[in-house]
Amino acid sequence: IPMCAFERSEKGMEFFMNNKKAVKIAGIILMIIIAIFLIHTIRNYVIISKLQKQLVKYQTYQSYFIKTKTTDNKGGEVILSYYKNKDKEVAIMERKLNGEVTKMSMYNNGQRIDVFYDTPTDKTVQIDSKASMIINSYNFLETDNNWQTFLGSIFARIKNSEYNGKKCYIINDFKTPMFMNGTEKNEYYIEKDTGLYLKAIVDEQTSEREYDFNNVDDSIFIEPDISQYRLQENN
Repeated sequence: IPMCAFERSEKGMEFFMNNKKAVKIAGIILMIIIAIFLIHTIRNYVIISKLQKQLVKYQTYQSYFIKTKTTDNKGGEVILSYYKNKDKEVAIMERKLNGEVTKMSMYNNGQRIDVFYDTPTDKTVQIDSKASMIINSYNFLETDNNWQTFLGSIFARIKNSEYNGKKCYIINDFKTPMFMNGTEKNEYYIEKDTGLYLKAIVDEQTSEREYDFNNVDDSIFIEPDISQYRLQENN
């Protein structure tokens, strides 16, 4: 066998072995990436599914109080206090901006809704308003089905934390079709034991929420003195 042919054969074998080794290494790396991806996604899916189930019972309560404080980077602040006991409801929204406070209070006695407006310059009331109240313990992790939960779990980032003395998860970028998502930031602090959200940062707005269940005093449903308000016609 000519020496040059032998040398070419050796180089060919060496090239083949090197390629085989490279393919093997690439395969191992790919398997590691897939394993990390699956562990990440399955962990997120298990955590989010558990939180979704925990929150269900709170959405069936007929007596509860929810307070939400929302601030933005322009100094605006909105505080919404909502009380419900069976068919009675009260929603009080206070907006603070540039040192001025305006307040809107909606009272639903089960038969009609009266709305009171307090501004720095006027006090008005709408009797038997057509306004409506839709406030509850929203599930910011809600999805239509398990498949959507799984897909959202792929890109979500979850870490353990504590907020106001409560153990929680900080969940970033869990995309859900049930709610508006921010374009830059979607971060939620979800209490581990209840599934209730304690804090939400969506783009430039930050919301903090407090809850109290089965402890609403009926005195909260007493309307303000209508004689102190100017009657406003319903639209």
